[in-house]
Amino acid sequence: MPLALIADDDADIRDLLSLAVGRTGAQTVVAEDGREAVHMLETLSPDVVLLDVQMPGLSGIEVCWWIRRQRHLLDVPVILVSSRTSPFEIDAGLLAGANSYITKPFSPAHIMAVVSQLLMERTELHPPSVVVIPSLPGIPGD
Repeated sequence: MPLALIADDDADIRDLLSLAVGRTGAQTVVAEDGREAVHMLETLSPDVVLLDVQMPGLSGIEVCWWIRRQRHLLDVPVILVSSRTSPFEIDAGLLAGANSYITKPFSPAHIMAVVSQLLMERTELHPPSVVVIPSLPGIPGD
């Protein structure tokens, strides 16, 4: 079962995001702000992260920058969610390394679609865990 981390300082938005993401088949864990999200990400390797842009302490953009510098989180998709809709702010989020920027108000169906797509792309990109190369006749082995 995929794991999603959701960080938002608004409990109602956290609940709505958790419900929508849960309908994709993912398990959710939540953080109340950016600092708590970073603390959780030091030990978690979620399959997707949803971050509110405007949070006390560390913003979603700052957390996204941090994620993109962590080796164990490098390929984890990040979705920024914000009421900020100017092209400058959207570009700042994408330049920070976000895979998607969703503006509020959003529909749960849109969240589900974006999360599902990113989870599907992520599983398609993972290499097999074990690669077996058979011995070929006429080629000496190790």
